Amino acid sequence: MGLRFNPPPGWPPPPAGFVPPPGWQPDPSWPPPPPGWQLWVPDETVPAPAPMTPPLAPMPPPPAPMPAAGVTGQAGQLPYAGPPPTYPAGQAPFGAPAPGTPSRTSGLAIASLVFGIIGGILLSVGFGIAALVKIRGNPQLRGRGLAIAGLILSGVWLVIIIAAIAIGLNATPQRSASGQVTQPGVTSVYSLRTGDCLQNPGARLGIITVRVVPCNQPHNAQVFAVLAVPGSSYPGTAALQHQAATGCHARIAGSIDRSQVTNSMTLQYLYPESQSWSAGHRSITCLVVDSSNMNTSILLH
Repeated sequence: MGLRFNPPPGWPPPPAGFVPPPGWQPDPSWPPPPPGWQLWVPDETVPAPAPMTPPLAPMPPPPAPMPAAGVTGQAGQLPYAGPPPTYPAGQAPFGAPAPGTPSRTSGLAIASLVFGIIGGILLSVGFGIAALVKIRGNPQLRGRGLAIAGLILSGVWLVIIIAAIAIGLNATPQRSASGQVTQPGVTSVYSLRTGDCLQNPGARLGIITVRVVPCNQPHNAQVFAVLAVPGSSYPGTAALQHQAATGCHARIAGSIDRSQVTNSMTLQYLYPESQSWSAGHRSITCLVVDSSNMNTSILLH
C-alpha cells in the first residue's frame, strides 16, 4: 500500500498529485495540525502488492541509495532529492506566496517613524498603530520595527514636552533692576512685592507659592500693599485677619485706580500661619482679585 499527502483541517486542498519538494514548509498563516496528525497516510487507492513467494523468503534488502538529482519518486512516495516541481505560469506552489507579489515595507510604518523623529506625536502614534494592525494581518508587509520605533520616539517627545512644561511652570521669576517681574515663574508668597501681578491663588489655607507674571501678560490678581506685622509672638488667626482687613482697606484709597475697578473684583489678603510666623515671616499681603476673567489691566496708580 502506498502513501498519500494528508493535509490537516483548515489547510487548502493540494493540487492533484502534489508531492512536497525537499525543504517544503506549510504557509505560516495556516492553522497548526491537530496533535498526532499524520501528514502521510496509507493510500488505499494503490493496489496492494502480490503475496511474497515462497512464504518464508528472506527479508528484502535495504532500500536502494538516494536517487540522483532529477529523479522523482513514484506515485505516493516522497522523493529524497531532485529539483522542486515546476508549475505553469501564473500558479504558485502549494503553500507558497503567489508569484509577482514580493514583500514590501508598509508606508504607514515609514510615516510613523518620520513623524516620530520630527515630533508629530499624534500622527506618529496614529500611523504606528494602523501599521501594526495591517502588518499583523498581511504577511507580505514589513515594517513592524519602524512602526515600533515611531511609537517609542513619540513617547520620548511626550516626556520632553511634559518636562519642559513642568520646568517652565516652576521656574524662578526674573525681575528688572526696578524690581518688576520680567519673566514669569513661581515664588514664595512672602517674596511678593507691591505691584506684582499673579494668578489668583484662591481663598484657601496653606498657600506657600504663587505664580507671578509680567503685568503686561494675562493675570487675575495684583498686589497693592504689603503690611508688616509688629510684635514677636504669634498674635493668632483672628488678630491677623482683623489687621489684614483693617490695613488692606486703609491702603485702597491711595493705591488702587478706582476707574479700573469692576464689580467682579474683590479684596483678598495673605497672612502668616503659626509655622510661617516661627520661620520669620511677619507680613500681610493685600491683593485685588478679578474672579471673572484674566486681564492685563494695571490697577495701581
